[in-house]
Amino acid sequence: MEAVLHQSVLVLNKNFVPINVTTVFDAVCSVFGERAKFVDPETYAVYDFGGWLENWSDVTRVAKISFDHMIHCPRVDIVAPEVILCTDYKGVGYGMSTHCRPKFSRRNIFARDKNICSYCGKKFDSSELNIDHVVPRAKGGRSEWTNVVLSCIRCNDRKANRTPDEAGMRLIRHPVVPSADEVRRPLSERLRRKIGHRPPKSWEAFLGKMVNEMYWSAELKK
Repeated sequence: MEAVLHQSVLVLNKNFVPINVTTVFDAVCSVFGERAKFVDPETYAVYDFGGWLENWSDVTRVAKISFDHMIHCPRVDIVAPEVILCTDYKGVGYGMSTHCRPKFSRRNIFARDKNICSYCGKKFDSSELNIDHVVPRAKGGRSEWTNVVLSCIRCNDRKANRTPDEAGMRLIRHPVVPSADEVRRPLSERLRRKIGHRPPKSWEAFLGKMVNEMYWSAELKK
């Protein structure tokens, strides 16, 4: 039973638009806790926990479900869900407040600086960039948003353990604390990674709605 509990389940908001991917275990817990409902991907009908058990009470129907798609409990076998619907509305892109202070992390530094060296202004792959302390730690510089930038290997070697002034180098842009929007990966990127290249066939109709929603909600370039 352990394997089935780790299978992927698509999470929809109340508009039936995909917003996340979770596990069977978390999906069942959410429905049991009345935070979500099961969705029949064929009929689009939604069920609470009791309704789901009743829906699959027909032994003939359950017999057609593969063994590895069943949650085997002492008193009852439960058909593992493939899709659930949040009972509380959650829009596309919910999760991080735009007013919160972003976590000071390697990923967020790369996101803020957009993989651009702050000394030569060229864009590089992540593997060709270092996180540079503008004021070196040996000179009292701290590891914080306003003292770190991305630098390419060549510029990093040239600067060495010096300040930009000491190395005769100029910062193209000074480091600042980014907004949450600057470092937040688009929902489409995060969700597509979770969905993978071969999503279950039962998800296809809902993924079409996700693409349509993202098309209409995307910000237009000025």
